[in-house]
Amino acid sequence: MDASQLYRMLVFASVVEQGSLTAAAETLGISRSMVSQHLKRLENRCQLSLLHRTTRKISLTQEGQQFYHYCAELLKLAKQAEAAIIPNDEQLQGSIKIAAPVAIGELALAALLKEFHKRYPQIHVSLQLEDRKLDQLEHHIDIAIQTGQPDNEELVAIKLAQYDDYLVASPEYIANHGAPLHPDNLNHHQWIMQSANQLPRRCQFDNSDGEKFTLQLTPFINCNTSLGCLKLVKEGLGLAMLPEHIVKQPLQAEKLVRLLPDYHLGRGGIFAVHSYQDVVPARIRAMLAFMEQRLYRDTP
Repeated sequence: MDASQLYRMLVFASVVEQGSLTAAAETLGISRSMVSQHLKRLENRCQLSLLHRTTRKISLTQEGQQFYHYCAELLKLAKQAEAAIIPNDEQLQGSIKIAAPVAIGELALAALLKEFHKRYPQIHVSLQLEDRKLDQLEHHIDIAIQTGQPDNEELVAIKLAQYDDYLVASPEYIANHGAPLHPDNLNHHQWIMQSANQLPRRCQFDNSDGEKFTLQLTPFINCNTSLGCLKLVKEGLGLAMLPEHIVKQPLQAEKLVRLLPDYHLGRGGIFAVHSYQDVVPARIRAMLAFMEQRLYRDTP
């Protein structure tokens, strides 16, 4: 028996199960005429009439009833085989290791993982929060959340959101030092920067008129995480350029003030990066889809 005959038996069982050629065609993802051709070839091969067909309904012949019993078992086994490798949501299991920047992990991923666990209770998640980028293969990371732009063409990057950098300070800092009205004033302020050292950093400010201002800014305080920089800014120790998804809530709560809003400081993306190329495991696909649908979904 060749593979074509096995497939025709599955088509026959689907027609009986669905009650019509049209419904079976939709289930199988083929055309109604193709279903009809498979049935005709099956009957020719068996030298039997398996179905009584009218314009309104189908019914099994006596021989078809007996033949259907075995074809139905074949269809059942095929569905069980598929379910074994493509389980439904409740059956998905295994582990996923995720690496992410500290701020994204604490401010966004924690809530997302709570919802993910409700949907996929048997998937275990290992979350590693690091502001430095880790080698995904060396650290056995399934999904890395990265900001900026992807820098490894060998990895698959899925864009989750886009963001702008905002220049922010606390009301206390502004009360003590004043608010800069132009980029030329920025060298006179105390800067908080995410950096491992206190070396000057080149920064560019653009406005809607096409003017560009390039400055060399030296940090007053440097910190190795963006969330640490945010806390220092909220304490009134200086001003900083931070991604909008980090400062959004403090701005809404008026704990921070956005400075020079007419100037564009830079734009980046938030990406989910993984190393799976041709075949992505079901549990990883589920997490990636969850991130695409829910992580910063209100971000343009």
